[in-house]
Amino acid sequence: MGFKLTTLLVFNPFNKLFKIKDPKWPTWESLIDYARWCPNIHNLQPHRIKIISETEAYLYYDPARLLPIGDPRCVFVTVAMGIFIEHLSIAAAVHRVKVELVEVYKPITTQATSYTRFARLKLVESSEKEELNSALILERRTSRSQYDGLPLKEAVLSKLKSQSQKFDHDFFYSNDKEMIDFTVKLNQQTLFEDLSSTSNRKELDHLFRYTKQEAATRRDGLWARCMGFPGLLMKSVFRHPERWSEGIKKTMLTDYYRASFKGTATVCWLSGHFDNTNDWLRAGQMLARNWLLITKEKAYIQPFGSLITNASAYEQITKKLNQTKEQKKIWMIFRAGYSKEPARSFRLNTNEIIIR
Repeated sequence: MGFKLTTLLVFNPFNKLFKIKDPKWPTWESLIDYARWCPNIHNLQPHRIKIISETEAYLYYDPARLLPIGDPRCVFVTVAMGIFIEHLSIAAAVHRVKVELVEVYKPITTQATSYTRFARLKLVESSEKEELNSALILERRTSRSQYDGLPLKEAVLSKLKSQSQKFDHDFFYSNDKEMIDFTVKLNQQTLFEDLSSTSNRKELDHLFRYTKQEAATRRDGLWARCMGFPGLLMKSVFRHPERWSEGIKKTMLTDYYRASFKGTATVCWLSGHFDNTNDWLRAGQMLARNWLLITKEKAYIQPFGSLITNASAYEQITKKLNQTKEQKKIWMIFRAGYSKEPARSFRLNTNEIIIR
């Protein structure tokens, strides 16, 4: 009987009929084609991939694409790494697989002098249904222009709250005009304060692409068109700040910048565990998904990074939001809403991201 049963199991013609097919592993190149469009701090694109096998790869970073002044602890570069990993995984979902973060090596540091291995990634089978289509990665934008005055829809806000909770983060928002005006004004004041710092200004000037030709050639950094400012004006502000520090020119610049925030009807913020590399990576993975959920609803966001990185501004905004030391740390503040489709920044090619 044992022989017959074994024979039946081995030679049963229904085995092939009902056997679940092995996943078709996507190429790393095809996943990077999507993930390279992920949002990252100042469009630096520090991520690099070294392919080990069909299912494994090392994630590296390029220390030449870090921010020693603006992000000395590499907190938000690490968040960007989490975003990049999540975008790789979302792109892989159509193949019934996901990208898993297997191991993290040493934290990212501005002291590195060459491409540095940061983490190991692996493609694994997945039975989870992915609600985010990879096409959303290509549609996503940051909108720094005027919004249409409508608050973000309640259905979207509910999804963002639910998604954040899956990562043990909290999502908050406000449609209150006084709160919005306070946040926008503080963000504006902080920008001018940061511009008064020579080291901050020079670091940003190095990242700005003042013409389309420069942006298209370099395929990185902050293109003036995406920032919503004429290139010549931006160049003058960053290289000759003394011309814009007082009088009519300062008033004109202030009014020009303030006008870009017209129509803002929703401000949002995120809080969670935010103390170490693993926290920052997880926050990035969550932000990646929330940003694409917003994109799915044809809406946009604009992060207010200076409100987090500037100590004085952070103290003021957390006080305004009634944040206590016992609560989770607020690490992201942004406005959200609807606007005309903004320009898309340029990106490095896939072959430039892969370490051969």
